Amino acid sequence: MWCEAVTAAESEPGAEKRCDGYAAASPEAAIRWLRTGARAVASSLGPLQAGYVLDHWVHGPGSLQDYVRLRRGRPCALTVYRNGHRLTWRARPVRFVHLAAVNGRRPCTATAQVGEVRWP
Repeated sequence: MWCEAVTAAESEPGAEKRCDGYAAASPEAAIRWLRTGARAVASSLGPLQAGYVLDHWVHGPGSLQDYVRLRRGRPCALTVYRNGHRLTWRARPVRFVHLAAVNGRRPCTATAQVGEVRWP
């Protein structure tokens, strides 16, 4: 599974910037990674969005539904909005993970702490 967190200004819909990436060994690991990132930013969201992220997606049926999607070979995503920016966590099945630059580092040295998401 290839997982990534991308951010973009709502005024520039096609200009995404990858702020984190993770090669998960299983759908379970992918969902854990997405949950960790979502939980990390939930406190910076408004009450309605934070409630949805925590109650529906992190602790509720949303992550289970996305787990089922991944098991069936389909991608999943969770998007939140704040101050004119969009942050999306995505996971998708892959056969081969291409080397990817993350956080401005060269591909071979691109490591991030679990849950580390750079948010404007």
